[in-house]
Amino acid sequence: MPPTRRHIQIVAAFAAFLLLLIFNGWITRRELINQERAAASVAHSREVKYALAETRNLVLEAETGQRGYLYTGDDRYLAPYKGAEARVRGDLDALAQLTADNPRQVAAIARLRRLVGAKFNELGRTLALYNAGHAAQARALVLTDVGRALAVQINAEISGMQSEEDRLEDLRTAAYRRNSRLTVTSVYVTSAVAALGLLLLGLAILREGRLRERHGRHLVEREEWFRATLTSLGDAVIATDREGRVTFVNPIAEKLLGLEMGALEGKQIEDVFRIFGEYSHKPVENPVGRVLELGLVVGLANHTVLERSDGALVPIEDSASPIRDDSGGIVGVVLVFRDASGARKTQELMRRTEKLAAAARLAATMAHEINNPLEAVGNLVYLARLSPNLPDDVTGYLSAAEQELVRVSLIARQTLGFYRETAEAGPADLGELVRSVLAMHENKLRAREIVVETELAPCPPVVVLGGEIRQVLANLISNAADAVGTGGRIRVSLRYGASPGCVQIVVEDDGAGIAARDRERLFEPFFTTKKDVGTGLGLWVSREIMTRHGGTLEFEERNGAGSMRTAFIATMPLHGLTTSQDSEDIETATA
Repeated sequence: MPPTRRHIQIVAAFAAFLLLLIFNGWITRRELINQERAAASVAHSREVKYALAETRNLVLEAETGQRGYLYTGDDRYLAPYKGAEARVRGDLDALAQLTADNPRQVAAIARLRRLVGAKFNELGRTLALYNAGHAAQARALVLTDVGRALAVQINAEISGMQSEEDRLEDLRTAAYRRNSRLTVTSVYVTSAVAALGLLLLGLAILREGRLRERHGRHLVEREEWFRATLTSLGDAVIATDREGRVTFVNPIAEKLLGLEMGALEGKQIEDVFRIFGEYSHKPVENPVGRVLELGLVVGLANHTVLERSDGALVPIEDSASPIRDDSGGIVGVVLVFRDASGARKTQELMRRTEKLAAAARLAATMAHEINNPLEAVGNLVYLARLSPNLPDDVTGYLSAAEQELVRVSLIARQTLGFYRETAEAGPADLGELVRSVLAMHENKLRAREIVVETELAPCPPVVVLGGEIRQVLANLISNAADAVGTGGRIRVSLRYGASPGCVQIVVEDDGAGIAARDRERLFEPFFTTKKDVGTGLGLWVSREIMTRHGGTLEFEERNGAGSMRTAFIATMPLHGLTTSQDSEDIETATA
């Protein structure tokens, strides 16, 4: 099913919602990373300040130990000095690594390293003098401002570095707090967007649920309507899914197949709809399989029979069409067929009637032609009997011959009388006659997918022999159907007033046309352009009938839309035949 505008809007809204969540998640992740980095930077500044404080303490401890040793001589005071001397270089190296990313601090570390080194050298000289027995010189060195000046410079450098780290810590703390606020904001925004999205999703689901429920009820109603329609059809209907399994069978189909729906549903169509050639009795390809393969409307070939469940064979006419969904895909096949027994009997009766009429007309023609020589022979026999001096035996022979001639003449008159239809003429609605003949050929035309166009102008009733005019129409329409083949087009027109006091019936087709060499012989008896099919009597009989009705039957080629069209035009007067005229024709023919 193609997406509706609402579906597109829903998808677009949720896509935007998803993109917003992804973007917000990315922002949140980035701020968390920045927050972690800011926290690490703050911790780094504090670590630097702690290391600077440790360095200051070590210098103070070393100086305190040196003073205590110089004034007391007690070796216990050397322990802080020695510990500070051992640790101070490591602390300075650690400070150098911690501040390696800050050029100002790197320069300060270099100065601090020199000052600390100078301080420990000063402390070391005083202790060396004291240990060498020069206590007075050592104390004098202490009393100078060299050591004090170095201590002041060391404190100044450490204080400067701590101030730099305080500044950096303030900046990093502000960045950490800002990142924290952004992170919290992102979390709140994400939560709000998620809540809003869930709310909209819930509303959309509820709305879609109501729409689906309404659509489902509509589908059920439509399905029931279609089921009732298909059930009430006069034709048999079988529906299958895309796998060719039976999903629906109407009562007419159940009756023709001899099985009920319960025994048919879910079975493969080939197992329940078995068809064969009427004359060859060979299996015929199932039209459902062809529809699923080709995706086109498929009709059965002529002379196809259906095998019922009891083994009886029923002649059928059918067509199979694909069932498509909104996207054009095939979801199943509907097979429509009907019992063609009545149509076959009607067609057979028409063929027999045509053959009988042709035989009768041929017999009438022969009887008419025989009548003339019979009369001549009868006159000659009569004259021979009047000849004088005939032997008695010759006279007897001539009398016998005259009697046989009378008998033959009677047979000829009876045959000629058989040619003439004795039914009385009456007013007929030609439009109804045309429609009845088209209805009779409907199955044949539909099976071949022939399009029939009609243009039946109103006209007053025409006095005709309805059966004979119906035969003319049947011949012309059948010939047109044979000429156009599958997918052709036939046009039947009824016109009044084209000729004064006359009615015209025109049957046109867009077939291959008639070769020029055959046109002059179209109305000859036993001449046909349909090899192995026609008898060559249809057009001859039709023209004879039109002549008897005071009309004509003519052929012409017409220019159509980009092609030539073959047309047969039957013209007859409104009062072309009357009861008295028909009686006179019969009397004349039998005289």
